[in-house]
Amino acid sequence: MSSSFIVAGTQSGVGKTSISIGLITALRRRGLEVQPFKAGPDFIDTSLHTLAAEKQSRNLDTFMMPNSALLHSFRNNASRSEVSIVEGVMGLFDGSSSAAGGEGSTANLAKLLGIPIVLVVDASKLAGSVAAMVHGYKTFDPSLKFAGVILNRVGSERQRKILEDSLKGITRVIGVIPRDEAARIPERHLGLHMSHEVDRSLLNAISDLVEENIDMSSLLEMTEVNNIIPISGAGAEHLSGVDGLRVGVAMDEAFCFYYPENLEVLRDLGAELVLFSPIRDSLPDVDAFYIGGGYPELYAKELEENCSLREELANAIQHGSPLYAECGGLLYCLEQLEDKEMLGLFKGSAKLTNRLHAVGYVEAVAVADSLLFPRSARFRGHEFHYSTVNGVMAEFAYELLKGVGIENKRDGIFRENVLASYTHIHALGNEKAFLRFLAAAR
Repeated sequence: MSSSFIVAGTQSGVGKTSISIGLITALRRRGLEVQPFKAGPDFIDTSLHTLAAEKQSRNLDTFMMPNSALLHSFRNNASRSEVSIVEGVMGLFDGSSSAAGGEGSTANLAKLLGIPIVLVVDASKLAGSVAAMVHGYKTFDPSLKFAGVILNRVGSERQRKILEDSLKGITRVIGVIPRDEAARIPERHLGLHMSHEVDRSLLNAISDLVEENIDMSSLLEMTEVNNIIPISGAGAEHLSGVDGLRVGVAMDEAFCFYYPENLEVLRDLGAELVLFSPIRDSLPDVDAFYIGGGYPELYAKELEENCSLREELANAIQHGSPLYAECGGLLYCLEQLEDKEMLGLFKGSAKLTNRLHAVGYVEAVAVADSLLFPRSARFRGHEFHYSTVNGVMAEFAYELLKGVGIENKRDGIFRENVLASYTHIHALGNEKAFLRFLAAAR
């Protein structure tokens, strides 16, 4: 037997991530091997999970990934650990469809995986009303498995007693966590700070808080499941003729948003990945380049200062090396970012603004042949940015049926060997796109 559960929330901001990483660390202190997952497309939470678990966290996204690929990823990774923790997204029933509990929601994922829910409630301003709230979440969809609740940000012992008394006969209270501002992860415009910016002492403080206030034995007991059986098959097939092909992947503080499967699929197809930092390295000797998302706007000065790499990379692209760039990578491909010089592969500039311009899922159709998709191909992805692109002069590869893109519901500026877009894609829903990318490099 093993334990597997989803840490869900009544809404965004209730503390799901802090509780998830606290549980991961606390369970590892007990000598248990923990496999973390994240519902939805988030890159930041998975980086924090990975830091706590010392094992790669995986995204489980019912919008971007086919159910068969999602189940394969969950079972094959969960089967190698004693405890699997899936952090939910938004509120339990919030998703990409207007229907409560529909596609993209934590509830939908819980049913697909067949594992119980631990509901996190921000109880900072609640008393007896917590009973009505939790009763509603527990009974709204009777097909969900409901293990119990964790009450977060409780202000006093008196409030704790009121909350626990109110929930008697409704559900099991697995934990009551007091308010503690010292154990909160700092935030910025795209969300919580990344793992490389979080001190281990903060993780330990969060773990101490969780361990002292959650009944860990009850949690494991309430979320016990039969051993998860891995699914055989699936996975990318080795691509003939790719042996020896080297792909340079930008990886540093500025560019750190990658789904692990995107890199694994490239390796499975036969490519060798060479990681490099556009902030501090020289250009590696490779055949193609992949520049993911991240925070180039925070490191625009450092990116500009590494002018030798910028010149070498622009020259390699000019001589035919393929380049695929996502979100932050798109900004790096322009002439300027925050008034600093970038690659200049496309005319245009980008600025960070003080408001969110796009967050959510993307449905797109390719209106031209490009590095990843042939004309008329339909695909799904995700976008999340506070930046705007101005004065762009390039053809667009995508029209968006859902989403914002660069401008006028268009995305993916391109030329023969370059494609740069705000849209992030997941390899488990778009394996053929990565095969096409390597075929171009070959």
